[in-house]
Amino acid sequence: MNTLLNLIEWIKSVENEQITNCIIGIVIIAIFFALSPLMSYMIVKIFYRKQEKETIKESNLYKAIKLFFRLFGLYVASKVIELNDMQNQFCDKCFKIVVIWTVARIISGIFETRTIILEKINKQSAVKKNLFMSSLTDIIIKFVLYIIAAYLSVKEFGLDVGGLMTGLGLTGAIFALAAQDIVKQVFSGITIFIDRPFEIGDWIEINGIEGTVIDISMKSTRLRTIEDTIVTIPNGSITSENIINWGKIGKRVYRANLKLALETKERTVEKLLSRIRYILKYNEEIIKPSMIIECNKIEDDSINIYLYIETTVTDYRNYQKFCNKINLTLLNILETQGVKLAYPGRNIYMKQDLKQEKGK
Repeated sequence: MNTLLNLIEWIKSVENEQITNCIIGIVIIAIFFALSPLMSYMIVKIFYRKQEKETIKESNLYKAIKLFFRLFGLYVASKVIELNDMQNQFCDKCFKIVVIWTVARIISGIFETRTIILEKINKQSAVKKNLFMSSLTDIIIKFVLYIIAAYLSVKEFGLDVGGLMTGLGLTGAIFALAAQDIVKQVFSGITIFIDRPFEIGDWIEINGIEGTVIDISMKSTRLRTIEDTIVTIPNGSITSENIINWGKIGKRVYRANLKLALETKERTVEKLLSRIRYILKYNEEIIKPSMIIECNKIEDDSINIYLYIETTVTDYRNYQKFCNKINLTLLNILETQGVKLAYPGRNIYMKQDLKQEKGK
């Protein structure tokens, strides 16, 4: 009963002006909440000019601006409603913090657009762009921005920043000791980013593992092998091994040794060499000045024909097709020339018994 009487007394004490201000404040909040999606979309559209509406609404930049407009509506409403000095000061500090964090999120959101655009290019184009550089830049920028925002927010309420930083330093040291391996992988990722030994789309070989680079992150690199399996290699392991980047080469080399039988005649060998040179000189994928086709060695069990060919085909799969074509061409030439390859073997001479020899 006393509570009801107190509520009635409070309602009677409220002036008409205060009721009007409350209604105006509620209307302001409703307007800002209703218009914030549209205003945010129009602003973000400046940075996402060619992006779809769904993509824009999923971005952090859009969400940050929309939240800011709604909080700004609450702040304006608090100014319309008559608050005391302490409440006004608290609202001012809260709004300053909102502005600080909104600016930080907007800046980081602008940089985020580059990553989204690159991801869309990767889906639509056969030429893959390296997202690692963009993602690393975004992480560094976000880290710096959020540290500054946190520092300014804490300082706004007059807290002891020095003591807090000391505590964070001790906590950071504990976490650093517990996460040494993670830190190692991250720094290895930064090393890969700086040195750029390979990019997404390159065919590389690391410690006997070969494949196409499909992703480079802060901690690891993923390869798709020729068997279509995905291998994840920690960045720390990559930086400590020799990296062979087949994607950076301008040419590949084909080598072969054709071992002919020892009884092959000299004229046949010469005709075979001429025929191979004649056929291969019409192959447009071969770099002609590099071609070496010679009888370079006569061994115990064979006559050796050495082939050295450089080709402009650098893609691994296409290079295998090139090798297959050359091998079939050589087999066809050997067949048409009636030349057989030597089989590995040895001649064994048996010494006859001395008594048998005398008996004869």
